[in-house]
Amino acid sequence: MAQKKNEAVPSVDEKVMPIAEESIHAGSFVNTFWDQFEQSRERALQLRENREDAYINALKEVIKFNKQYRNSIAKLYNQAKKTNKEMVSELMHQFNTGKEEPKEEVIFSNDREELKNQLKEVSGQLEKLALTPIKSVFHMVERLEDNFERNAESSINYARERRNAWLEVRKEYIKFARNTHLNLVERGKNSLKELVKTP
Repeated sequence: MAQKKNEAVPSVDEKVMPIAEESIHAGSFVNTFWDQFEQSRERALQLRENREDAYINALKEVIKFNKQYRNSIAKLYNQAKKTNKEMVSELMHQFNTGKEEPKEEVIFSNDREELKNQLKEVSGQLEKLALTPIKSVFHMVERLEDNFERNAESSINYARERRNAWLEVRKEYIKFARNTHLNLVERGKNSLKELVKTP
């Protein structure tokens, strides 16, 4: 009877270790990991491009607003100048129509008209001299804004071209890393199977 008991109980050498279930696919975990990595990288790239586009659009809007502001200031100045000239000519006309001029004053009146024309010419030249720095500053600011906009656009385009040039290299590295990871998991799985099979 003692022998029958020994036959029923397996010896330590005969014990079978539980085998890892084949239904667990380690490869699907690895593929999911690398798919999520690629998706997050693409989302980050898309967010970066969206930020760059938003920056360029905001820059264009600010430059457009500044140009409109400068144009409105110039129009306001021209309108004020036109209104002042109209008021001065109306006042001069009222002064001239209120008096009857004798012949002696006709000569003086001609001199006065010539003097008025000279004053208008001098005031026009003084106005041009006064406006020259303002116009040159406006022109310089406009050129700076245009240059800044062109530089920002070219910088962003260059960065995008550089990223796109490296995109294929990054894809190959990711593909290589994914395959290496899958191979390591497969080797580990096969090694575990062999380890479990060995008595």
